[in-house]
Amino acid sequence: MVLNKTSHEKIIVDSNIFINSFSQESKYRDESIEFLSEISKRNQLISMPAHGLFEITCSLKRLSELDRKYVHPIILGKTEYQIEAIHIDRNFISKYSGVDVPYTKAGDHLYLVVAKYNGYPLITRDKGLSKRAIEAGVHVYTPTKYLSEIN
Repeated sequence: MVLNKTSHEKIIVDSNIFINSFSQESKYRDESIEFLSEISKRNQLISMPAHGLFEITCSLKRLSELDRKYVHPIILGKTEYQIEAIHIDRNFISKYSGVDVPYTKAGDHLYLVVAKYNGYPLITRDKGLSKRAIEAGVHVYTPTKYLSEIN
Protein backbone atom coordinates (compact mmCIF):
# COMPACT_ATOMS: atom_id res chain seq x y z
CA MET A 1 0.00 0.00 0.00
CA VAL A 2 1.42 3.37 -0.99
CA LEU A 3 0.10 6.12 1.20
CA ASN A 4 -0.63 9.66 0.09
CA LYS A 5 2.03 11.84 1.73
CA THR A 6 -0.59 14.43 2.68
CA SER A 7 -3.24 11.92 3.64
CA HIS A 8 -5.34 12.68 6.70
CA GLU A 9 -7.16 9.39 6.74
CA LYS A 10 -7.78 7.80 10.09
CA ILE A 11 -5.25 5.35 11.39
CA ILE A 12 -5.64 2.70 14.07
CA VAL A 13 -2.84 2.99 16.60
CA ASP A 14 -2.25 0.20 19.10
CA SER A 15 -2.02 1.31 22.71
CA ASN A 16 1.52 -0.13 22.90
CA ILE A 17 2.78 2.82 20.85
CA PHE A 18 1.57 5.27 23.50
CA ILE A 19 2.78 3.08 26.36
CA ASN A 20 6.22 2.82 24.73
CA SER A 21 6.40 6.61 24.49
CA PHE A 22 5.75 6.96 28.23
CA SER A 23 8.22 4.37 29.49
CA GLN A 24 11.83 5.46 30.02
CA GLU A 25 12.95 1.85 29.66
CA SER A 26 11.19 1.05 26.37
CA LYS A 27 13.59 0.44 23.51
CA TYR A 28 10.84 1.88 21.29
CA ARG A 29 10.38 5.11 23.25
CA ASP A 30 12.19 7.42 20.79
CA GLU A 31 10.50 5.79 17.80
CA SER A 32 7.08 6.16 19.42
CA ILE A 33 7.65 9.80 20.35
CA GLU A 34 8.83 10.60 16.82
CA PHE A 35 5.76 8.87 15.37
CA LEU A 36 3.31 10.66 17.68
CA SER A 37 5.03 13.99 17.03
CA GLU A 38 4.81 13.60 13.25
CA ILE A 39 1.18 12.45 13.39
CA SER A 40 0.36 15.46 15.61
CA LYS A 41 2.07 17.85 13.17
CA ARG A 42 -0.06 16.45 10.37
CA ASN A 43 -3.27 16.67 12.43
CA GLN A 44 -3.87 13.05 11.53
CA LEU A 45 -6.73 11.53 13.50
CA ILE A 46 -5.89 8.45 15.53
CA SER A 47 -8.76 6.04 15.97
CA MET A 48 -8.70 3.55 18.81
CA PRO A 49 -11.16 1.21 20.52
CA ALA A 50 -11.98 2.84 23.87
CA HIS A 51 -10.54 -0.11 25.79
CA GLY A 52 -7.12 0.94 24.44
CA LEU A 53 -7.45 4.31 26.18
CA PHE A 54 -8.27 2.48 29.41
CA GLU A 55 -5.24 0.23 28.90
CA ILE A 56 -3.05 3.32 28.45
CA THR A 57 -4.48 4.86 31.63
CA CYS A 58 -3.78 1.69 33.62
CA SER A 59 -0.22 1.52 32.28
CA LEU A 60 0.38 5.18 33.11
CA LYS A 61 -0.80 4.56 36.65
CA ARG A 62 1.60 1.63 36.99
CA LEU A 63 4.50 3.57 35.47
CA SER A 64 3.93 6.65 37.64
CA GLU A 65 2.77 5.18 40.96
CA LEU A 66 4.44 1.79 41.15
CA ASP A 67 7.50 1.82 38.91
CA ARG A 68 8.15 5.56 39.18
CA LYS A 69 9.43 5.46 35.61
CA TYR A 70 6.82 7.54 33.82
CA VAL A 71 7.99 10.43 31.68
CA HIS A 72 5.25 12.01 29.61
CA PRO A 73 6.63 13.19 26.27
CA ILE A 74 5.65 16.68 25.21
CA ILE A 75 4.60 16.70 21.57
CA LEU A 76 4.37 20.10 19.91
CA GLY A 77 4.25 21.72 23.35
CA LYS A 78 1.22 19.62 24.36
CA THR A 79 0.60 16.49 26.36
CA GLU A 80 -2.52 15.40 24.53
CA TYR A 81 -3.32 13.70 21.26
CA GLN A 82 -6.09 13.85 18.70
CA ILE A 83 -7.79 10.51 19.37
CA GLU A 84 -11.19 9.28 18.31
CA ALA A 85 -12.35 6.76 20.92
CA ILE A 86 -14.47 4.02 19.37
CA HIS A 87 -16.95 3.02 22.04
CA ILE A 88 -17.69 -0.63 22.48
CA ASP A 89 -21.45 -0.73 22.70
CA ARG A 90 -24.37 -2.48 21.02
CA ASN A 91 -23.76 -0.61 17.74
CA PHE A 92 -20.09 -1.61 17.77
CA ILE A 93 -21.00 -5.25 18.31
CA SER A 94 -23.56 -5.18 15.51
CA LYS A 95 -21.19 -3.47 13.10
CA TYR A 96 -18.00 -5.43 13.76
CA SER A 97 -18.97 -8.87 15.09
CA GLY A 98 -19.27 -10.37 11.61
CA VAL A 99 -15.86 -9.23 10.35
CA ASP A 100 -13.91 -12.29 9.25
CA VAL A 101 -10.47 -12.23 10.87
CA PRO A 102 -8.17 -14.89 12.34
CA TYR A 103 -8.68 -15.66 16.01
CA THR A 104 -6.69 -13.46 18.40
CA LYS A 105 -7.09 -12.32 21.99
CA ALA A 106 -10.03 -10.01 22.66
CA GLY A 107 -8.16 -6.69 22.93
CA ASP A 108 -6.23 -7.27 19.72
CA HIS A 109 -9.40 -8.51 18.04
CA LEU A 110 -10.98 -5.08 18.54
CA TYR A 111 -8.13 -3.28 16.78
CA LEU A 112 -8.11 -5.88 14.02
CA VAL A 113 -11.81 -5.80 13.14
CA VAL A 114 -11.94 -1.99 13.15
CA ALA A 115 -8.90 -1.74 10.88
CA LYS A 116 -10.16 -4.41 8.49
CA TYR A 117 -13.78 -3.23 8.30
CA ASN A 118 -12.81 0.40 7.65
CA GLY A 119 -9.67 -0.22 5.59
CA TYR A 120 -7.54 1.79 8.01
CA PRO A 121 -3.81 1.16 8.40
CA LEU A 122 -2.83 -0.41 11.74
CA ILE A 123 0.24 0.89 13.54
CA THR A 124 1.62 -1.52 16.15
CA ARG A 125 4.73 -3.11 17.60
CA ASP A 126 2.81 -6.23 18.69
CA LYS A 127 4.16 -9.13 16.63
CA GLY A 128 1.16 -11.39 17.29
CA LEU A 129 -1.32 -8.69 16.29
CA SER A 130 0.78 -7.84 13.23
CA LYS A 131 0.80 -11.46 12.10
CA ARG A 132 -2.99 -11.82 12.44
CA ALA A 133 -3.62 -8.47 10.76
CA ILE A 134 -1.47 -9.43 7.77
CA GLU A 135 -3.35 -12.74 7.54
CA ALA A 136 -6.59 -10.73 7.50
CA GLY A 137 -5.37 -8.45 4.71
CA VAL A 138 -4.91 -5.37 6.91
CA HIS A 139 -2.04 -3.00 6.10
CA VAL A 140 0.23 -3.10 9.16
CA TYR A 141 3.10 -0.78 9.97
CA THR A 142 5.58 -0.17 12.73
CA PRO A 143 5.76 3.53 13.59
CA THR A 144 9.04 3.89 11.67
CA LYS A 145 7.72 2.12 8.59
CA TYR A 146 4.53 4.21 8.59
CA LEU A 147 6.52 7.46 8.78
CA SER A 148 8.76 6.35 5.92
CA GLU A 149 5.65 5.67 3.81
CA ILE A 150 4.13 9.12 4.41
CA ASN A 151 7.33 11.18 4.23
